[in-house]
Order: sequence, then structure tokens, then C-alpha cells
Amino acid sequence: MNKISGFALVVVIGLSAFLSGCLSSNGEGDENFKKGYWNKSIELYKAEIPKTKDKAEAAAKTYNLAFAYFQIKDYKQAIQWFENAEAAKYGEAHPELLYYLAESHKANCDYEKALVKFNEYKERVPNDKKAINGAKSCELAMEWQKNPTRYKVENVVQLNSPNDDATPAYTSKDNKEIIFYSYRSGATGKGESEILGQDFPDLYAASLDKKGKWSTPALLGPEVNSEFTEGAPIMDSKYGTLYFSRCGGNPKETKAQGCQIYEAKKNGAGFGPAIVIPIAADSLAVAQPALSNDNKIMYFTSNMPGGQGGKDLWYVTYNKKDNVWEKPTNMGPEVNTPGDEMFPYIHADGTLYFSSNGHVGIGGFDLFKAAKSQDGFGPVINLKVPLNSCGDDIAITFEDKAERGYITSNRDGGKGKLDIWSFVLPKLECKVKGLVVDQDTKEIVPGARVYLVGSDGSQAETVANADGGYQFDLIVNVNYELSAASDMVHTDGDFIKKGKKKYLSSITNLVSCVDLLESKVFDVSIELPPVKFGVVELPNIEYEYKKWDLKPESKIILRTFYQEVLAKNATVTIDLGSHTDFRGSEPSNQVLAQKRAQSAVNYLIELGVNPDRLIATGYGESKPKMISPENFKYVPAKYQANFPIGTLLDEKYITSLKSEELKEAAHQLNRRTEFKFICFDWAPGKKADCTNK
Repeated sequence: MNKISGFALVVVIGLSAFLSGCLSSNGEGDENFKKGYWNKSIELYKAEIPKTKDKAEAAAKTYNLAFAYFQIKDYKQAIQWFENAEAAKYGEAHPELLYYLAESHKANCDYEKALVKFNEYKERVPNDKKAINGAKSCELAMEWQKNPTRYKVENVVQLNSPNDDATPAYTSKDNKEIIFYSYRSGATGKGESEILGQDFPDLYAASLDKKGKWSTPALLGPEVNSEFTEGAPIMDSKYGTLYFSRCGGNPKETKAQGCQIYEAKKNGAGFGPAIVIPIAADSLAVAQPALSNDNKIMYFTSNMPGGQGGKDLWYVTYNKKDNVWEKPTNMGPEVNTPGDEMFPYIHADGTLYFSSNGHVGIGGFDLFKAAKSQDGFGPVINLKVPLNSCGDDIAITFEDKAERGYITSNRDGGKGKLDIWSFVLPKLECKVKGLVVDQDTKEIVPGARVYLVGSDGSQAETVANADGGYQFDLIVNVNYELSAASDMVHTDGDFIKKGKKKYLSSITNLVSCVDLLESKVFDVSIELPPVKFGVVELPNIEYEYKKWDLKPESKIILRTFYQEVLAKNATVTIDLGSHTDFRGSEPSNQVLAQKRAQSAVNYLIELGVNPDRLIATGYGESKPKMISPENFKYVPAKYQANFPIGTLLDEKYITSLKSEELKEAAHQLNRRTEFKFICFDWAPGKKADCTNK
């Protein structure tokens, strides 16, 4: 009895219309080709072609030979013989040669050559949607290969044989037992398929041991396996009933061989007798069952009338009262196409997964998903690389709600033809690590406290180790603020006289774990600004002549100073000093400077700073500005050549300047506000009257 896999037979059904258009004159090769006996026709054509004198007939046989190789997935041979047929001018009257040559290049993972042939075919047959989709699929494939998803796919060597092994289904709640179909030797029905050149397929079972190793697959009993083809198993959600496809017929007949869905109840370690579920006529294909999570809807593949074309996905509902599955319903054009849609699977979350060669994909068959909606399922989304490949990726099953399971694929790297492959989505991890360092010297600062605040409200802190290092494990899809603080004491460098070195809190560093496409470890050095015990100028705190009101831009600077220094360093007190230019009397300038300092202090108090942490000091004109390496950056760029480092902006220097513009610029630089730290251990209720320590 000629047995064909559930995948192969359903694909073969419906080829008669195509075959009638590509046969040459009578011959054994043509007769076997017409029946879809690909391996046999290949053998005969290779013998017949050298003996065929008529060039047109030889070209037709060459094309048929290429198509037979295409059907058995030997794409390298298919490319060779399609190109031979093209060289023999067969494509001039048969532009479909270009299409199948393009598909062969695509299946051989050569997307650039495939794109060229798809475009050539599109020029010849501009209204054929297959050409448009084919070209688009090549462009997508090249893009997706460069940017694959995070799934990891590996061949399950222990389950696979040199022949087809496919469509595993879990058969136990602990997900340690599976059933799948296989063409391996030892099947119940004996013989060899003339279509695919393999032994006949049956259902096999395997289980995982404690070490995670699969047992040798064991043939299921005669209650399930027969002399016909068994394939595409699935268990109900209670793991009490097995559903599977059975296909068969007389191998001498040329008519289509039908498939039906069977059920078998669990019986001890095995199953009871398999009983057919009547859904459609025996001559039709009704195969590859899938069940909704409540077991009330069965989805399947069929070529029954009323579909979108090719093989479609359908469903029936269970009538508990009459104990029947009824009302076959097509899943509609959102899911189905004029091509073939096969191997449905319903995820634990209700999402439909299936394979198709009608939706835009990068291989022969690609895997797709469509979320459950009020009106059905959609939109249809390609699972991309690496779940899809340039080969046929025909079925997927998940381990409950986990992002792992199995796919069936004939991609490169397998053990046989169709193989079982495992997939897993690795946990997406986000971390941050780095060093806490001195902002000026970049030396490490051990013992600093590192603070982490997440946008989800989470908080954490750690202490930098002896090497200045820190690390946090972060949560995906959360943004973080990262900062550090330290009261580390040093007795070196510029602060030997002071006897210690103190640090302000760092600026806030932002780390985002949102929209990550892969796991990531951020490396962030946190820089602690060392406290300057001398006078530090605030940038751009300027005043109009004879006025003490803060300009809007000055308020921005003070607000930043509050956020980055005073708010983060709640124990410091500062002396805020203001200066005037030399114009006007010295007493009036002293009063003006005091008002300017107080206006800055008042604004900081408005922002929330405790008044006890602030002292306002007016210096008048007594301390003209010295341009230093630290404050040179605050000199406007257009005047830096006129006021180089080392310049003292006193009255003598300013009056010597040649233009009023330069004089006014110098006066503006003198009208400034500065601060200095005076205490580092302030606490509420404590007056800001301590001295530098």
C-alpha cells in the first residue's frame, strides 16, 4: 500500500491541473510524472532526455525533471535542470520556469539570485501576485537574516532519522512525553513511496529521562498505526484523547488519495482503537487536527470546496449532545490564501499558529501566527528568522505557555529531510555594571554608595567594592536613574593642606531596559565630582547694570545647581557670594552685591532649600574676576582671545580696552555669583556657621 506523509500527500493533492500543462509527449517518465511519482520520474527522465532527438520535447522533459527535483526538495539539482531548460529556450513560451527557478534559488538560501528571477518573471507576468510576493519575500529574508529574533533553534538529534520526522505533540502534563510521525524503517506498512522515495510513515512515541535525554522512539501499536499513512498527532488538553491524520488509497489509482482525522482514547500505557471522525468525503483531504483549549473547536487542513484556493484551514465545533463534530467552516481570507495553509496549532493564550506558502514568507512554507479576535484571527504575522528559514518550516508546538517547544523543518543542518528542531526564547536580561571614579582624575572611589531608582517605583543600592566596581540586575521594560555618593577621605593631591577629599553626589545617569531586542549589559562609569574648597563660579548668573533681579536664564542655572548639587547633597552648606563691576561708589556696590547674593539665596529657598544651609555674601567691587583655567569656559567664545587665562579684570585693565564693547563684556564678567562649600555635616536645626574642614 502506497503511504504518504500527511504533509506530502496534502501538498500533492491538486497538482493535476498543473501537471496537465507541463507534460511532454508520451513516455514512462511523463506517466510517472503525471501521477506525482517524483523519484521514479527522475530516474526515467535522466535516461530518456539524452535519447530524445526533438529539441522541444527534450526541453519539456528537462523542465519536468527540474520540477520533480523541486518537489522532492532537492533544490540544487532543481536549479541545474531549470537552468538547462532555460538554456533550451523552454522559458520563452513557459515563463513559469522563471518562477520555479526563483523559488529554487530562494529555497537554496540564495536570495539575491532569487530576487533577480522573480523580477524577470514579474516583467513577463506582471499581474501575477506570486511574483510580487516572491520579490518581497527575498527582500524581507535579507533584512531578517541581518536582524534575527532572539529565538534559539537546535536540531533534536535523538529524535531524528535520515528520513522525515515531524510534528511532535506533547502527550503528558509534565511535557516529557511526545508523539510524532516518522518515515523511519520499521513502519507497520511495508514498501517505499514512489513519490518521495522513503519508507512509509507511522506514529512514534518518545520520553525524556531525568537527564533530559530522549528515549529511542518506539512505534505505537496497531490500534493507531495501520498499513496506511499516519501523521500530524495532537492530544486534547486533558491528555486523554489522541487525534491524528490517516491518509491512504490504492497506489494504482491516479485519483487523489483522501485523508481523514481519527481519534483514539488513552488506554493505560497505550491507546484504544482509532475511530474516524466524519467531516468530509473520503476523497478529500481532511488532516492535521488542532484543538482549542476548551476542546470544543477542532481546526484542520482541507481542500474541500468553498475555500480560498489550495489547502485551507477550517474548523468544526463539537456538539456534545449528539457527540459529533459539525459545521465545517472556512477560516476566511484573513488566514487563508490562494496558496496552502497547513498544520494549525492553538497556543495556550488562544493564538493561532500555522504554516503557509501563500502569505509572504522567506522559504517554501513559513510559520505564521494570528491572534484571536472578536471576528476570528488576525492579523497574520510572520515568525521571521530563525523560526523560519529558506526551507520548509511546516509546524510548531509550544510547551504550554512557555516560550519553548518544537518546530518541524527541512532547513540545512538537519539529520534527515524533515527534522524535529527545538526552539527556546532565552530570558531577556538587562544589567548595569561599572566603576565609581573621581570626575577629575578618573581614579576609582571604593566604598561609594550607588543608588538605583526604577520607573516602576523600585529602588536599590549597593556599595562599590575595593576596586570601585558595582553591578545591578535590572528589570526589562523599565527605565532607571543611576547615581552615587561618597564621603571618601583622601590625604593627597591638592587637598593635603585640608587633610581630606570630599565628593559631591554624581549627576544622574539614565539607563533604559525598554524595547530591548537582545540581552544587554550596560557599562556605566559613575563620576563623582570632587569638592572644590576654593570659590566656584556658577555659569551665566548675570545681572543688568545696577539691578539685582535674576534673569530667566539665571534661574535655570540656579535650578540646575539645586537639582544636581544641593538636592543630592543634603548635608552641605554653602556661601553664595555676588560681585559688581567697579562703576559707582564702593558703598553702593557693596549694597548692590548683597542684594544680588540674597536674590539668588531667596530663589533657592523657593525651590526648597533649608535657609540654614545658605549664606548670602556681597563682595561689591572688591574682588575683580581672575580668568582661570576653571572659569575660562564661561567667557563667551567671541571674547576669549581678548580675555585669556591669567587676566585680572580690574579697573586698570578694563579702562585700557580699546572698544566699549570689550569694556562692557568685561564688566558683565565681573557681575557674577560664586559659591563655596563651608560645611559638610549639616543637619536640620543646625545653623550654617561652620567653617571649612
